[in-house]
Amino acid sequence: MLSPIAGPELPIRMSDNNPQKVASAQKPVFMKKENATLEQRIEILDWHHANGENQSKTAKHFDVIYPNLQLKQPRISTWCKNEERWREEYGTSTGSACSAKRICQTQHAEVTEMLDLWVSKAMADGILLTGMVLRQKWIKFTDLASVPKDERLNLSEGWLTRYKTRTGLKEMRRHGEAALVAAETVDKEQQRVQELIKKHQYQPCDIFNADESSLFYA
Repeated sequence: MLSPIAGPELPIRMSDNNPQKVASAQKPVFMKKENATLEQRIEILDWHHANGENQSKTAKHFDVIYPNLQLKQPRISTWCKNEERWREEYGTSTGSACSAKRICQTQHAEVTEMLDLWVSKAMADGILLTGMVLRQKWIKFTDLASVPKDERLNLSEGWLTRYKTRTGLKEMRRHGEAALVAAETVDKEQQRVQELIKKHQYQPCDIFNADESSLFYA
């Protein structure tokens, strides 16, 4: 009797309805988000003006070319606001500066100006300026200036030291009653008093401060 000859093994067709197979075949690809270089910003803004100045269209067009920038319409809007300053910088920058991705403090000139003005007034009003206060104000002003999250400074101790040096801020020794209480204690007490005033609905005309004793009466 003749033995059957084994032919080539036919592939087994798998059903595409298997959710596990489909899920494994379509694994998401994650890309690290990058900051745009100055040169890329100018390139994108040039195309934006030459093609109808539609911010959503510009973001969609360059999202294919530079996917790691993850461009959206709000960012194009922010870039348009900073365009004049960036073009001035681009005209005077060297090749390495144009390709740099780190945003220098001087590139947030509007934020620096707002903080400088606030610090000048605070010093004139005798407000105690701590590192925490300066950082909080910087964050507030970056919000007002619509600075993208990935382009903000990390406000390190080095940044704080450089800012104090540039503006002439020094650690000031307080005398008298002010030297007896820590700034954190003052902040907590102010908050507690404000909560009491709100809770009991005291009017401003019903609140008094005895200066020598520093006690509040209502």
